[in-house]
Amino acid sequence: MKNPEFPYRFWTTLFGLFAVVRGYNIALLILAQYLTSLFILAPHLPLQTVLFDPQLFALVLATALSTAAGFIINNFYDAEKDRINRPQKYLLEHLISLRTQLLLYFILNSLALVAAGFVSFKALFF
Repeated sequence: MKNPEFPYRFWTTLFGLFAVVRGYNIALLILAQYLTSLFILAPHLPLQTVLFDPQLFALVLATALSTAAGFIINNFYDAEKDRINRPQKYLLEHLISLRTQLLLYFILNSLALVAAGFVSFKALFF
C-alpha cells in the first residue's frame, strides 16, 4: 500500500532544502556570472560560444556549489539563534535534519572542488 503522506513530505523537504541553500540567491549568482561573461569579459564572442563553454560552465557550477555549501554551514551554526529570533524560518529550514545538512555541506564542497579542478589547478587551489 502506498504512503499517502509521501508526496507532501517530499515537496516540503525539497522546499526546505531550497530555503536552506537559498536557491534564489544562487540563481541570481549564476545569472550574474553568465551576463558578466557575455557582456563584459567576452562581448566579441558569439552568444552560443560563451553559453556553451565547458570551462565557464564548470566555473559557474563550482561557485554555485560552493555558495550553496556556505549557506548550509551558516544555517547549521545559526540553528539555535534562528529558533529564537525567526521561528517561522527555523521551521521551514529545519525540515532537513542537521546531520543531513552537514552531509550535504561536505558533498557540495567536494563537487565544487571537482568542478574547479576541471577549469584549472589555480581555480582548484583558490
